[in-house]
Amino acid sequence: MKQIILSVFTCFSVLLVQAQAKAPAQVQVAQQTEQENPLGLKQEEDVAIYPNPSNGVFTISIANLQAQKVELRILNVIGNEIHRETLTRTQPVLTRTINLDRYAKGLYYVKLEADDYSAVRRVVVK
Repeated sequence: MKQIILSVFTCFSVLLVQAQAKAPAQVQVAQQTEQENPLGLKQEEDVAIYPNPSNGVFTISIANLQAQKVELRILNVIGNEIHRETLTRTQPVLTRTINLDRYAKGLYYVKLEADDYSAVRRVVVK
């Protein structure tokens, strides 16, 4: 009986050592090209939200926009959608003023979606 218990313990020890000795999985970083990013946003500065923090009224400015239509969504901190509209680009810089003064103070998320791409920015309402 002692031999069986010792054999089982040895097998588990060997399996544990082998599991820990495996090389970590290789993760490849996908590089986005302009074709994969229909919004055309290349830098953080392409989406500007000002003033941030705000009193509830803030402006969203989007530069270098390639997509013709963009879905703008405002989400509260728990993910409930409180504002949604579709923006159509008519000029190189798209600007929209949002009024959230009737909502509670706190953190909100601005989500811009076009095709299979989305960009999320935070805005604080004081």
